[in-house]
Amino acid sequence: MTGNLLRRPARETPQSSGPPQSSGPPQSSGPTRSPGPTQSPGPAQSPGPARAPEPAQSRRAAAAIVGALSAAGTRLVFGLPGGGPNLDVVGAAADAGLRFVLAHGETAAAIMAATCADLTGSPGAVVVTRGPGLASAVNGIAHAALDRLPLVVIADTVPAADRDRISHQRLDQNALGRAVAKAVVTVGGEEPERAADLAVRLALASPAGPVVVNVDPGAQAPGDGERGTGAVVGSGTVGAGPAARTGRPGTGAGVVTGANAEASADASPHDDLAPLASALRAAARPVVLLGLGALGHAGAVRAALAGRGIPALHTYRARGILPDSGAEAAGLFTGGTIESPLLAAADLIIGLGVDPVELIPAAWAYPARTLLVTEYPAGSAGYFTGGTELVASLPAALEVLAAHAGGPGWPASAGRIAKQDATARLRRAAVPGPGSLTPQDVVTTARAQAPPEVIVTVDSGAHMLAVMPLWPADEPRRLLISSGLATMGFAVPAAIAAALCAPGVPVIAFAGDGGLGMTLMEVETAVRHRLRVAVVVFNDAALSLIKIKQSATGQGGAEAVGYTRTSFATAATAMGAAAACAASPRELAAALAAALAREGPTLIDTRVDPAGYPALLDLTRGDGGRRGPEWDAAIRYGSGN
Repeated sequence: MTGNLLRRPARETPQSSGPPQSSGPPQSSGPTRSPGPTQSPGPAQSPGPARAPEPAQSRRAAAAIVGALSAAGTRLVFGLPGGGPNLDVVGAAADAGLRFVLAHGETAAAIMAATCADLTGSPGAVVVTRGPGLASAVNGIAHAALDRLPLVVIADTVPAADRDRISHQRLDQNALGRAVAKAVVTVGGEEPERAADLAVRLALASPAGPVVVNVDPGAQAPGDGERGTGAVVGSGTVGAGPAARTGRPGTGAGVVTGANAEASADASPHDDLAPLASALRAAARPVVLLGLGALGHAGAVRAALAGRGIPALHTYRARGILPDSGAEAAGLFTGGTIESPLLAAADLIIGLGVDPVELIPAAWAYPARTLLVTEYPAGSAGYFTGGTELVASLPAALEVLAAHAGGPGWPASAGRIAKQDATARLRRAAVPGPGSLTPQDVVTTARAQAPPEVIVTVDSGAHMLAVMPLWPADEPRRLLISSGLATMGFAVPAAIAAALCAPGVPVIAFAGDGGLGMTLMEVETAVRHRLRVAVVVFNDAALSLIKIKQSATGQGGAEAVGYTRTSFATAATAMGAAAACAASPRELAAALAAALAREGPTLIDTRVDPAGYPALLDLTRGDGGRRGPEWDAAIRYGSGN
């Protein structure tokens, strides 16, 4: 069966979660204070402290949120709760059969929840406390925003009734949420079920993304025209993403009502694909670019492209849509230069579901006509200079492609030739040092030990330049990375989420020493839940990718990018995990074989020589990637020159 087996069947965006079991009608905030006996005039009396919402109100708001999430298929909730409504949400989750997973950091918890959303198709859920909890989660929320993943962030908040009096831990959580989320919704008041349902619908609406829910059980309805919908503050995703450009929820244009949100969610792409059909008829060497928007159509992509002879490049998020073992899979598309030989030889470039957020900042100077088909306005023409964006149904575009005879100007298996040439050059760039592994050694050794169904998570850093092109993927969502935000500290939390979402499936996390330092305590989370996760650390005691970019003068010295050598294996053992060190392919192979057979997590501390990283960067993003002798010969043969 094509596609990741973890994802549930596609479902309609929930219309309503239905009213949860409540403890009765909403309670008032307390009886009106009696004026008492008449007294002589005196100094004005200041109002007393506002009374806390009744427990029934808090429990009803919590049940509403959990009910909406459960109706949408959510089964796991992550987080670090504070007191009050936070704990009511955790309790409501338990009552509804949703499992709560306690993490060590809010950003890690948000990444776990976003990864579950990626693997299952249901909204991720994370619980954080007000003030510092929400602030600490921002990086994880931003990751979900830029990778277009539905995430519901449930935060306690200083009640509106107390905001003039209480400043402790009080932040403007609406403003904070607007910086990184599609919308901010307050759940509480008389009909919290409608507000909770709206939050989930907004998170799932295309393009998917995070919604911050401020839980204020005693909140008043925002007005007669919006009674019970919750206050929904419009915002844009980071970098003025598609939501901001299209006027969907997330425009920063004030309050969005439930009706506005439903209109946004129901908006459908038009299907004017005549330019695509015309361009295909005139093309001899078309190339397809597959992006994150094509993930939901993997079966249709395979049916349309298999055996057609049209090479297809994949963004990081799209890896595995076409199996790497197939003839059409041509390798990576990142906006760098590893894909340059193929794109420079093409006479038509077709993007399917490519979102510019996936691509590194680089010039687009290929001469071929470029058409980008996307199901929501993605602003593609702003990145692909001279390109044309077609907002249309991807299945309809795939029907047009399927009707095309193929690429008669390409040599047989052109995609495979391009990919093999690129990966061969990356392997040749390995620089082995005494008593250490090359990054390429780590990847190829791990791949030889891992079963086909393994899920791999990858941190940002120099090591990803070896992992992403050299690790084959034959199914989507088996090779995961933070693409749009490209944040460090992703691999370990994502691996924990993958192991929880797919019990019994082995998981490998590839992390640099910098990224692991940000999330090291989450190894204890994997220990507590007895998760079969192998954390492989590329340990070179440096921020190696930044070190390559560092100028010889004027940008600090070694102290700006270097760490003291750390034994991560010792730290992991102290948390109850198994651990090993590896400085050769044989040691790494033995450690991985043991890790993949063991219940519970293992950390493998590999001593990596960073000397080969500059060559990897040049081959993937520099001049070294632009052309290779094997591909030159193939192009000359295929084009008849």
